[in-house]
Amino acid sequence: MSAFTTEDRPDAYSGAVSELDTGWIVFSGTLLLMLGVIDVIYGIAAIGNARFFVHNTNYVVGSLNTWGWVTLCLGVVELLVGVGVFVRNQLARWVGVVGLSIGAVVALLEMPAYPLWGLTLFATSILAVYGLLAHGARDD
Repeated sequence: MSAFTTEDRPDAYSGAVSELDTGWIVFSGTLLLMLGVIDVIYGIAAIGNARFFVHNTNYVVGSLNTWGWVTLCLGVVELLVGVGVFVRNQLARWVGVVGLSIGAVVALLEMPAYPLWGLTLFATSILAVYGLLAHGARDD
């Protein structure tokens, strides 16, 4: 038996979105927009065979050019989803979770080109996924 009445329940039990949840959603949306811009730039640089990538590396699947196209497309999706997260669209939130999860795997597969940067993108993607999943409750 609960000691709370319906009027006394904390926000976590009433279904309302708290300020903490709103902060995490804004943070995740900002990370999505930042990752989108970074992935678009990274993809264009990889397609153009920019000099700052490690050359003559062996990839698990594909080549630097292939991963450049994948990253470019993923960056465009992240930009669109980032805008959707700010307007509290639930479909955008779930597409963001899937896109960021794919982005995390892609960052690990691109590590031969730029190892520390790949780990940074991986960690940032996982942090944004956490924000969308743990604090992205539906508004009532």
